[in-house]
Amino acid sequence: MLTVSPYLVKRCKQHFHHLQQYGIDLILGCNGFIWVGEHVETKDNMVEDEPIKPPNKSQTTLKEQEYTYTPLKTRQNICRVANAIRVLSTLGFSITLDVIQEVVDLSSSKGLNIHEMLTAEFSVLVAEREAERISSSTSTRRKR
Repeated sequence: MLTVSPYLVKRCKQHFHHLQQYGIDLILGCNGFIWVGEHVETKDNMVEDEPIKPPNKSQTTLKEQEYTYTPLKTRQNICRVANAIRVLSTLGFSITLDVIQEVVDLSSSKGLNIHEMLTAEFSVLVAEREAERISSSTSTRRKR
């Protein structure tokens, strides 16, 4: 979970996002709380075949342990998205799904490690890219 200034999170129709290409879920809360985590398949809890039993730690099966394991690639994607949000928050840019994906794609295209996303050099790259995006969107509005 990350916390950013609430004014940075733009209000939109959908705040729950499944980023399929990264295998993660993202929740952008208007209150400034942002959750990034592994995608979890939802189940219908209305139909239960077995009565609920209290969990017994010593009887955890191998199959149950597999469900709690998060693959390395997914954990790296979670960290990469979280760092993208941190950079955007530090720069004071609006945080939307599209902007987050652009920052993640920028870091991947530059071949940066996850920890290198928090450097000043990468922040400058993000600021330049955002300035280009804003100027191109305003120039297309003027042409209309």
